[in-house]
Amino acid sequence: MRIHLTGGVGAGKSSVLRFLEEEYGAKILRADDLAKELMEPGEEGYRRVVELLGKDILAADGTIDRAAMAERIYHDDSARAGVNAIIHPITWDKIRREMEAAGDSLVVAEAALPVDEEHRNMFDYTWYVYTDPEVRIKRLMKDRGYSREKCESIIASQMSDAEYRRGADAVIDNSTTHEEAERQIREIMEQKREQ
Repeated sequence: MRIHLTGGVGAGKSSVLRFLEEEYGAKILRADDLAKELMEPGEEGYRRVVELLGKDILAADGTIDRAAMAERIYHDDSARAGVNAIIHPITWDKIRREMEAAGDSLVVAEAALPVDEEHRNMFDYTWYVYTDPEVRIKRLMKDRGYSREKCESIIASQMSDAEYRRGADAVIDNSTTHEEAERQIREIMEQKREQ
């Protein structure tokens, strides 16, 4: 089974992934981690991003200074679109290769963005981790030290709940306890087995 797991920042996707790994032996692929690997020196993403943005985004050791790059693309829509146009396709390609290498294992690929039509056929299901916005804000303030304003800004910049739900085959409500989310996951997995 191939599952694409999505949801907004602070939704608790990591706890869902951990449960799927521990309970079901899932191979976990995190799009953000793979994208970071692809921007290491010697990788295609690194070369192309440096060509696009210039060497002023590099740290003294030659790696991409993530804070400098984030600052640059935060204020420049065309630079952000350019980086996304480079990184998103090669990240999806890497996810595809990793899934093929996993054989018959359960694989869960986590990406904050929903899968586009071009890559939908890679997955059997898309699961959306929903969490009440106020719960997300409290988690982000506690776990990442963000201000309420920063949390609200990030959440507002992401897709709406309706947009996430439109592309989802299943919704996990992660607004309360881990145990409740785990109960929902077991129920979904049981339904998929029966099918």
